[in-house]
Amino acid sequence: MPVRRAAAALLIACTATACSVTAGSGPNADAPAAAAKSSGKPTSSPAADALAFGAGSHWSDTDTDGSHISGTTTVIGYRQPAQGVSLPDEASGLPHPDWAVLDVKVCAATDSTNVIVAQGPWSLRYADGTRLAAPRISAEGVAEPVYSVGGAVVRPGTCYRGKITFSVKHGSTPTGVVYDVDSRDPVEWTVPKA
Repeated sequence: MPVRRAAAALLIACTATACSVTAGSGPNADAPAAAAKSSGKPTSSPAADALAFGAGSHWSDTDTDGSHISGTTTVIGYRQPAQGVSLPDEASGLPHPDWAVLDVKVCAATDSTNVIVAQGPWSLRYADGTRLAAPRISAEGVAEPVYSVGGAVVRPGTCYRGKITFSVKHGSTPTGVVYDVDSRDPVEWTVPKA
């Protein structure tokens, strides 16, 4: 397949699966982004339909070429403070940060086309309604195995699991984990209280 067609196919697949290959990913993605986005009006508790950790959210779409694409997205766990992270505080952009690790998995259905996954759709949600976007850190010192920063292909009938390292304000704890892909409604998991 010529390079131009391969690049177009990757762009179509990314668009269909909202894999979020953005500035801040790729070879210069080692620096964490100070990325927080607001979800709109503040709320004080997790979404009413939030899932428990370990519960999968099944989704299904039609790709831009008309093919079927589907799978299941699951939050396995969240740990704060994180073990296995050896990043300097200066890498955070926050004074005296807590390092946190989110463990997630996406499985492509057996009847699906390839699914492309990346850190971009993942965020932590706080009680005031703000979200902390995945920082797209892939430097040495983050928790392993690293969930793809730039995009990984999940073939039909297989799964992809990895860890996303977050830098959070010391003493703050998220109430939820959000997976927000442009073409679908966001899904939320409730962070268990310690």
